[in-house]
Amino acid sequence: MPPATESMDIKVRVVVFVLSMLWLLFVLRMVKRRKIWERYAIFWVYLGFAVLLVPLFVDVFDSVLGSLGVTHPPSFFFLVSILGILLLLLQLSVEITTLVRRSRDTVQELAILDERVRRLEKELGKPHGDESVNAGAGSEAKR
Repeated sequence: MPPATESMDIKVRVVVFVLSMLWLLFVLRMVKRRKIWERYAIFWVYLGFAVLLVPLFVDVFDSVLGSLGVTHPPSFFFLVSILGILLLLLQLSVEITTLVRRSRDTVQELAILDERVRRLEKELGKPHGDESVNAGAGSEAKR
């Protein structure tokens, strides 16, 4: 028989519930202001709902974890949280790597196109980068 664990106090349950509600409102506000992409917001909203359910079903979690042999459920939740954070960091690292590669490729393509423009302008006898100066002088002369 698993050892008895103390149940979460009602005050702690209320605090966790209120904090998770505030979290959900904060995430929704960030989505509305376009501070966070919808695909990331879905993850954070699901996480907020999961935290919202913990104080409601803490006794069920404790009994299930006790039957699995977990003697200290908060430690188990801490472990799951750390693993979740590591997965999130891995996913964000992949995303950053992809964006850096795209940025590098775009800069290289831009450099190639700039060189092509310089060669074409050289063939035409037109100096590179003077389009705005010449356009401005032409518009001034017409006035």
